[in-house]
Amino acid sequence: MKVGLRASDNPRAKGAKVINLELFRAKAAESSKRIGVLLINPGGPGGSGFDAARSLATALPATIRNHFDIVGWDPRGTGRSTHIQCGDRLDYLFNVDTAPDSATERRALERVSKRFAETCAKKSGDLLSNVSSFDTVRDMESIRSALHEKKINFLGYSYGTFLGALYARDYPKRVRSMVLDGAVDPSLSPEASLIEQAQGLGRSLKLFFNWCDSSNNCAIGARRASRGYEALRLAIDKRPLRLKNRVFGPTQFDLAVSSFLYSGEAGYEYLAAGLEELLNGDPATLLESADAYVGRSSSGNYDGSWSAFLAVNCLDGPSLGNEVELAAASNRAGIAAKDFGAASVGLGYPCAAWGAKALLGDAQPISAKNAPPIVIIGTRDDPITPVTWAEGLAAQLGNGHLVVAPGAQHTSYPSRDGCLDPIINSYFVRLRVPPDQASCPAPQVVIAKGFPVI
Repeated sequence: MKVGLRASDNPRAKGAKVINLELFRAKAAESSKRIGVLLINPGGPGGSGFDAARSLATALPATIRNHFDIVGWDPRGTGRSTHIQCGDRLDYLFNVDTAPDSATERRALERVSKRFAETCAKKSGDLLSNVSSFDTVRDMESIRSALHEKKINFLGYSYGTFLGALYARDYPKRVRSMVLDGAVDPSLSPEASLIEQAQGLGRSLKLFFNWCDSSNNCAIGARRASRGYEALRLAIDKRPLRLKNRVFGPTQFDLAVSSFLYSGEAGYEYLAAGLEELLNGDPATLLESADAYVGRSSSGNYDGSWSAFLAVNCLDGPSLGNEVELAAASNRAGIAAKDFGAASVGLGYPCAAWGAKALLGDAQPISAKNAPPIVIIGTRDDPITPVTWAEGLAAQLGNGHLVVAPGAQHTSYPSRDGCLDPIINSYFVRLRVPPDQASCPAPQVVIAKGFPVI
């Protein structure tokens, strides 16, 4: 479907600037039971809603698939829709240290970040200023209208919870039900958000160490996994591995570890295996994981998801500031979250040279008190969106109902356990609102969905 480039653009007008949105739709399995559409966003920003909906069309519980059309779309700027263009060979962006510990490393990070930002501005043109979350929320309303639905049901993961909260605020009467899994807290400053996320990854890493110390199959050091890990990370920082046409350095290391931690306990064995291979001089498993995290194919081309991630975040704001302010923020983050803090700030350096001005000057809480009750899922040891963020969003919305799920993975629904899924299914189908602060016990087996949401 086509929407206007700007809110004021009529896509039907002659000569109008338009954006194409690519949609996926799987109709309700039982038409006689159909309630409406379930619109899905997997997060990112930059994640493909088309792919997520196509996957969830078979992975969601049968009662959801029976009652709802499963609909997803690639938001403007991403994937199959009209997308941001920043070049498809981006190795240069990750071959520098995003947690620089010298002036030389910092200048290198600034140089490649500026190159990336300038390339995005040159190749993307007017689109660069029109891919904000606020634009995407207007697109969600256009999708609802195009599907001839009076109201939507929405399932948003991670960054998708921000879109859902904005939609509930701006179009409260168009919401039938809404579940926000792995919630973002919009009231936090960008620095606080990055630090708390990095601290969450650090806690998740410690859970991995605990698992490793009690395992017979963890090669980085029985009963002292953290020491083995830190020594390995330091060695890669001092002397990155040079491969044929590739570099495996500290940035690839951090991205790979983060990627495995997304899956919680389900990723521990794979992370341990990758670290063991690295100890033996082979970074293949970790490099493959880092590549997947940023959308790099084996041919060396990038799929655009990382470009979209930065484009939306830089445009939304608030900004961390210029390069001097970023350097100070990086130092503070490195102290507050030693394993991932500085790198989290470093990955956002292109925003300092971005070709479009940030829309938000300050972080703003979101209230949607005129919308129906909204269910927020917080996973107890979520490595990416701490459960405190879910608590914060539930309080801000004015009608949020928090459900805490067990596990150390990023997001939880569907979980295939006997607690969370029935709560969410009943809410979607029967509008049965769970009591606030509901909590599910830990299941015997945790199954991670594995959607890559940043």
